Amino acid sequence: MRPLLLVVDDEPNMLWLFEQSIGQRYRIRGARSASEARRELRRALPDLVLLDLRLPDADGLVLLTELRNAHPHLPVIVMTAYASVQTAVEAMKLGACTYLSKPFTLQELQSAIQEALAGARAGGAHAYPVAAAGAGRADILGNSPATVALRETVARIAPTDAHVLIQGESGAGKEVVARAIHALSRRAGGPFVAVNCAALPEQLLESELFGHEKGAFTGATANRTGLFEQAHRGTLLLDEIGDMPLPLQAKLLRVIEEKVVCPLGSSRCRPVDVRILAATHRDLLREVRRGAFREDLYFRLAVVPVRVPSLRERPEDIPVLARHFLREFSSRYRKMFRDLDPAALAALMSYPWPGNVRELRNLMEQVAVLWDGDRVELRHLPDTFRPQGSGVTAGENVPLPRLSKRVRTEFERERILEALRLHGGNRTRAALHLGLSRRALQIKLRTLREAGLLPADLPPDAAKDG
Repeated sequence: MRPLLLVVDDEPNMLWLFEQSIGQRYRIRGARSASEARRELRRALPDLVLLDLRLPDADGLVLLTELRNAHPHLPVIVMTAYASVQTAVEAMKLGACTYLSKPFTLQELQSAIQEALAGARAGGAHAYPVAAAGAGRADILGNSPATVALRETVARIAPTDAHVLIQGESGAGKEVVARAIHALSRRAGGPFVAVNCAALPEQLLESELFGHEKGAFTGATANRTGLFEQAHRGTLLLDEIGDMPLPLQAKLLRVIEEKVVCPLGSSRCRPVDVRILAATHRDLLREVRRGAFREDLYFRLAVVPVRVPSLRERPEDIPVLARHFLREFSSRYRKMFRDLDPAALAALMSYPWPGNVRELRNLMEQVAVLWDGDRVELRHLPDTFRPQGSGVTAGENVPLPRLSKRVRTEFERERILEALRLHGGNRTRAALHLGLSRRALQIKLRTLREAGLLPADLPPDAAKDG
């Protein structure tokens, strides 16, 4: 008999998609809420559950816990469109065997189902690896060839314990890749510890990495556990490894080779089981040639080299990333933005992005903070994203930061006045039109009035603060 799958997802088309794509191979039953899922489980125990983490009547992680407690050998695949590596780790800690990030491909779905069922047949839900193909996609967003290749590389190397050297420009997403590798590894249930080697002076970095005993140096008033010990049975990310001083490189090499760490001021060394991921924006081979980086340490760290492409090399990913960050910050700042209009997207895709993904993320946060509405328009973007002549004409001597603020204020003033005139000065309706609360509109009106920017013919009730 074909295996029975229970699909728990509140999206109406998901059950239909499962039936159309894999219905000939599996029997499919559906539940659109946690309560429906409980009823289906009482009717007949399936061979596998595919569980969406966003349900209308319960947190998917809560339902996952119920399933694991009631049916410890029932394999569960969790899936969600709101993915994060932290969620993946939490789900797998709770007993999920696989994590799929929507949208997933048919091949990813079939592989995950086959692996889960095979693992269950082999002797329980944990007979297969706890991390699966979908989890690595959680934060490595995008569908460009470069990003697809990067995800495939991460999926191949994550299950091993090999040290990885992650190289790429600043802001390209090296830490995101490191976290995805950890989430997909056998160490996913262990700690992920990160340190920026460029941010600390040599002695402090040594103490951070290896720990110290009380009195080991001036200011060492208590024992400190180092990051290597904190990352025991987990993963340690050494970010900006290319900036580590040479004397400390030698000590790091010894820890890697001997798998023991000796805190400063202590005669006792302690064994550590740590997978090391190193990241840098530098060309480490060039640093080796100029004597700034140890060759033996380089080859220890670069067992598997991974290059993270710059955003310029994958412009196809910009819409996906921009929308992801826009949703994130709209939720955080309680704004209504849902998308970007074509002109704004075109401007983003033609920009060179010297700061890479970090710069795009910061831009979407800036837009969410400064503006209101449901779609990001070209006028919401800073001057550098608009063609010359498309905005307010500026004198040659106006500094760019002051000009940007003035442009933002003028655009905001025009939008507010237009909304007020459309609604006859009714502040409540104008606020709804702008996607603002009534109080937020009052504050903006007060600011504009104090700056002398409200026209004399504005309906009198629209300019009130009260």
